[in-house]
Formats: sequence, C-alpha cells, structure tokens
Amino acid sequence: MEVEIFGQLKNQDFHMAKLAVETLCREHPEAIKPEVHALTDTDWAEFLEKRKKELQGEVWGFKANVITFVDGNLIGDGDQFLVWAKEKFGMVDFRPPPFYEALANQSYAEYLSNPDKEIVYLDIAHDKKPLGRMIFELFKSLAPATVENFVSFLTSRLEHKTFKDSVLHRVIKNGWVQGGDFITSSGAQSVAFNGDTFPDESFAVDHSRRGTIGMANDGPHTNGSQFYITFTPAQWMNKKYVAFGYIIEGMKVLDEIEQVETYNERPKRPLSIYGCGRLIDLVEQ
Repeated sequence: MEVEIFGQLKNQDFHMAKLAVETLCREHPEAIKPEVHALTDTDWAEFLEKRKKELQGEVWGFKANVITFVDGNLIGDGDQFLVWAKEKFGMVDFRPPPFYEALANQSYAEYLSNPDKEIVYLDIAHDKKPLGRMIFELFKSLAPATVENFVSFLTSRLEHKTFKDSVLHRVIKNGWVQGGDFITSSGAQSVAFNGDTFPDESFAVDHSRRGTIGMANDGPHTNGSQFYITFTPAQWMNKKYVAFGYIIEGMKVLDEIEQVETYNERPKRPLSIYGCGRLIDLVEQ
C-alpha cells in the first residue's frame, strides 16, 4: 500500500508520523511504499489549499500540521495515522513528545545549514512597531552573483551599504513591495554592493507565486540594490526582472505589508527593515 505523509518540516507531529512510516517500512518492507514530503510553511499552505480544492469538504476544516493518506484515501493527522498503524500492524509508539520536538529542531537546523541553500530573513516594522519576520530561500545555484550581491547588503553594517534600518518605499496592492534604496529612501538610487550596476544574470526563477523576491531595475542590465517582493503571481515579470528566491515563512507579514496605507504608492507611515541577515548566523549563535 502507498503511504503519503505531508507536513511542516519544523513541526513535531510531522516527524512523529514520518518516523512511524519509516518504522513500518523496516518491519513490513513489502507492504509499505512510503512517500514523505517535508514542506516549508509557505509550501504547506499552498499544498493544503490545493488539496482542499481537490478533496473539497474532506479537508476543508483541517487544522493540523501534518496530513496522511493511504492509497490516496485520507487518514488524517499524525495521531490518526498512529491509530491506523496500530489497527493495521499493531505498531505502538512509546516515544515522548520532547523526543519529536528535538527531532524537529534538528531537522530544521540541518535544512538551514544545507550548503546548497541560502536562507535569509527580513524583520519588518511599520511606524516603528514590529510586524514580524519574513524568511526567504535564495537560489544561489541559479543566480550566484545576484544572491551574493543581495546577501552582502543583508549582512553588511556599513553606513549607506546595508538594508538594516532602510525603508520599503513603495507598496502596490496586488502588485509588489519595493525597497533597497538606503541612500535616498525614495527609490531614486540603486547601486550594487561593489559599485555601479550589474547585468541580468538569469531568468531561471519565475514569478509563479506570491512572495517571489527579485531585483528591481531601470531597464535591462541595471541591477543594483533595489529589490521587490510580489504580492501575487506575476508571470509578466518573467524575462524582464531577475527573480532569485521565494518566501518560505512569514506570509502573514507580507499580508500586513500589502495592507498598509499609502499615498502615491508610498507608505504614509514608515515601513522599515529593522533586522536582516542569514538565518544560519542566528542559529549558530
């Protein structure tokens, strides 16, 4: 039988279900064909919304952080999967919740420290009141120079050469939020970390989802420091702007940014980045 486990990577209930299906595979290798999917917060929300449309009322009110299927049939959350495993195979799990909490924390730390990934964060405030943190995965294998330029501004603490304490100067509802002009705070300046501008590196990352992050420009090959984060899928931006990552956590913060009051596309009250950097640097502290 085919067993599918979908859940949030840093959630302990997901790891409980994951370990249960791995145990079943070891004890009943011919009976179980597992598929385990560890998802970021954003991917989980998108997955659940898609399944709600496919299964309609079956998962409409689903609130858990893990969902399980056997041969395409919904079993339920992690606890319901353990009940199923006990009824079918007599499996009983005696591990305490702190074990799975530690497992979830370890898995999340390993995800952040993966050398093939670049995970960064932006801490946002509106009128000096914190809204929260947005976390992005940047695709340095697809756009290495673009990602390096962006990360340099995140980690730098040089005056007029850092995103920290800079503003998000433009908000277009159903469009995007834009920032990165730490010189004039108006959108008039955009200079690369090493000076001047740099060419469009790659259009391999598309604008197929909300929370795409990319380089704002003033025409082809004019990338500097300014960047945008989309509020909606924006396929029209493909081949015109270099996207280099997606939001993986903090969609509610992006929702709040989209709703701020503006005048001529500028926030009426300051919308600022009060903290930023590589997430792994926080984990290692």
